[in-house]
Amino acid sequence: MPIQHIAAAADWERAVDIGFYDRSTRDASIEKVGFLHASAGPRQVALVLDAVYADVTEPLVLLTMNEETLHGAGLRVVLEPGVPADPGGEWFPHVYGGPIPVGAVAGVEQIDRPRPRAEQARVVTGSTTGVHTKVSASVPAGADSRPDSGMDAAANSLIEAHVSRAIDLAASNAATNGGPFGALVVSADGQVFQGTNRVTVTNDPTAHAEVEAIRSAGLGLGTFDLSGAVLYASCEPCPMCLGAALWSRITRVVFAADRHDAAAAGFDDAAFYEYFEAPGRRDAMPVVHHPTDRAAAPFEAWRANESRSAY
Repeated sequence: MPIQHIAAAADWERAVDIGFYDRSTRDASIEKVGFLHASAGPRQVALVLDAVYADVTEPLVLLTMNEETLHGAGLRVVLEPGVPADPGGEWFPHVYGGPIPVGAVAGVEQIDRPRPRAEQARVVTGSTTGVHTKVSASVPAGADSRPDSGMDAAANSLIEAHVSRAIDLAASNAATNGGPFGALVVSADGQVFQGTNRVTVTNDPTAHAEVEAIRSAGLGLGTFDLSGAVLYASCEPCPMCLGAALWSRITRVVFAADRHDAAAAGFDDAAFYEYFEAPGRRDAMPVVHHPTDRAAAPFEAWRANESRSAY
């Protein structure tokens, strides 16, 4: 079930800055109450808006969380009445275990007013490159991913949080003998999977942060198709990582530093891009086509296998 919570926009902006959300209600913290007051779906959200926020004029946002992601963060969801009783005598989801990590929030939606109460918790979505995405990954058509591009402020704050987390992972990894790269895959339902560069730790030159995050997401979700997911990276992905993102059907990629920043730090990303973009650079590693009569045999076997799993 969706776990949703009405928050003051200012409280959410503060949460993005510090990395976690610590308010239970409009007037009390999670520490004071002992849990996060939440709702299960639009009808309960509308009930709470009517009962608790009817007189509130400050901007509000609706946070949407995934129960599995909350469990993965060490939190638990319990259905119970509030104290005092919740509106209408209903049982509402309460989240126990401490503040909510920003990364556990899958969507942030503005609550528009005045509107009929049943319509207030509208879904904010967007489209990029023809793919319909959740608010956590949405950019208005024709906009770019920069904070000043006109993007909805709440959506941008969530993107900022994910990018910031990727940067934190990279910095921490660099301080412990790993490469200075971090990445997150945020699935369509808001689950977060992270990776750091482990090339020197594992002696695996393919163990880039983005690949590690994609591997983690595939294992965690039990699928090789990550359609609807967004890859957040501390630095522009190299051609290998972009290829991995394409093969996994990642919907969108967001990064902070670029290939030139990486080159300035001594990494070969810019040269690898040139390898693909400039034919004259192919002498760095020749790629030779050597056709044989049996070259197509594996594909014939693939087509003949009726139980194959297409990807």
